Amino acid sequence: MNTLICNLTRFGDLLQTQPVISGYARAGRRVGLVCLDNFAGATALLRDVDAVYPLSGGGLLAALDRNWRDALGSLWLWGEGPARSFAPDVVLNLTATTSVRLLASHLASRSSGQVPSECASGQDVSGDAAAAHGAGLRGFGLDSFGFSVNSDPWSTFLQASTRLRGCSPFNLVDLYLMAAGLGDGERRYELRAPEADSLAEADALLCEAASSEDVRGYVAFQLGASEDRRRWPLKHFAELGDRLWREERLLPVLLGAGNEAHLAGRYAQMASAPHANFIGRTTLPVLAALLTRMRLLITNDTGTMHLAAGLGVPVLAVFLATAQPWDTGPYAEGSCTLEPDMDCHPCPFGKPCPNELACRGRITAETVCALARHWLHSGAWAVPAELGTGQGQSGCGARVWRSCRDDGGFMDLVSLSGHEDTDRTRWVRQQRYFYRQFLDREPAAQLAAVGIRSVIGLAESESLSPELRATAVAELAASVQLLHLLAEQGRVLAVRATETTKQRFLGTWQRLQTLWDNSRLLNVLGYLWMCESQEAGSDLATVLVLAEQYKVLVATWHDSLFSQQDSGEQGSGEQDLGA
Repeated sequence: MNTLICNLTRFGDLLQTQPVISGYARAGRRVGLVCLDNFAGATALLRDVDAVYPLSGGGLLAALDRNWRDALGSLWLWGEGPARSFAPDVVLNLTATTSVRLLASHLASRSSGQVPSECASGQDVSGDAAAAHGAGLRGFGLDSFGFSVNSDPWSTFLQASTRLRGCSPFNLVDLYLMAAGLGDGERRYELRAPEADSLAEADALLCEAASSEDVRGYVAFQLGASEDRRRWPLKHFAELGDRLWREERLLPVLLGAGNEAHLAGRYAQMASAPHANFIGRTTLPVLAALLTRMRLLITNDTGTMHLAAGLGVPVLAVFLATAQPWDTGPYAEGSCTLEPDMDCHPCPFGKPCPNELACRGRITAETVCALARHWLHSGAWAVPAELGTGQGQSGCGARVWRSCRDDGGFMDLVSLSGHEDTDRTRWVRQQRYFYRQFLDREPAAQLAAVGIRSVIGLAESESLSPELRATAVAELAASVQLLHLLAEQGRVLAVRATETTKQRFLGTWQRLQTLWDNSRLLNVLGYLWMCESQEAGSDLATVLVLAEQYKVLVATWHDSLFSQQDSGEQGSGEQDLGA
């Protein structure tokens, strides 16, 4: 069986496809990969890939500007390669843009493979075209009318997490695995080890950099980030580098892409200690080799961070602005991540910062240095006593997390800075608890039983503060009422489809949508409901079944929280949910 994966996003996202690739390989499947041509070199770092099909995204856009008919013809011919030579039985699309949905549908429709049974039973979303030509389409696709559809609730949640900052309690890799149908398998993120020639080149670079210095080891700095607002200030990196050299004799090694070379120049102006600048001077294989020679990588939320995590290199990462470690943190147990201890973090997408990017200065070089030195000497992550811990205390200024696995194998975070008892963390944990059952589409009776158990399981360790619990109870109660009303109106509409009954039904649907869209607690439900109810289209019976599933979720969640409220339990968390 052949599976063709489409991931036409950034370098780090491409690397994080590795657990999906390896999961399919362990199941006996051959795996092909469609990626952007400028990241094709990164596929040499991936294990278990049988075929790679690079696509020139920039070239395609330029061709569309010149002559869209010729461009589409060229794309059609390009698609013959993976569709015919690889002949996938399944196309898994992990990129939700309309253009890649179209491409994935095209690849599925051109394939000569045979539709596997699992794709014919609810997982194939490629419509009539794929069914006729042979390949199933998972993840993000298009229906026969050209509208976006997703193969399963986890894929819809994956799309929501990329659009609504702060809504996802799951790591991106776990969402990839669930969308791929590999949720019950091994969750291992292990990239290919660098080749001997790459290691030799890396060693030569380091030998040259350390030839005249008393170097006891190396620490890598990734100065850049996808946006300036997500980049820890250079002055902090320079201060950190000076201290690690002075106190540990660790030589800072600057890593990054060629377009980040100006950052190295500014770092050199601010730093007094020696350092090695390899920004823009390495291929991806040599970059990987350099990372394996480092004691530690200190980085922003970048592709280099994900590369290090997949190579088993210790990571200390800073997450600013829209970046948060719950969903895009390194997929490696024992990593350490920091985010500013501010109520507004993480920022929502597409909105200007009202606080003049104050988060960029909140995490100090002193904090990062203390964490790094403690790890270097003990091999464990901890917030040293001199920094202070706990929200509201002076010194730390950061939420500090250590990555670990939860009971289900999903990547999780545990607080090292006293933030487990805050509302933000507790709400994240409640979302993880309830959404996992809901997205797996557990039967109503089982989901309700889970909710009953949650009264005991969540009451002590994950109960919310009275203020936030009251808000959640009220919004969930309103959701139950609107879903009940929608179901009643739907049953009437099924037997008497007048203009009045239609308008009442649509009016309730919109009220429910508005409630969830405007909720900072339940906004992800708004996105899920919009996608899934619209995909159901004109099939009223399907919409009503869906509404019942949502009703069981919100009613179960409401009853759990209401029981905590009614029992008089006191929550100590402060409201720091962020955007």
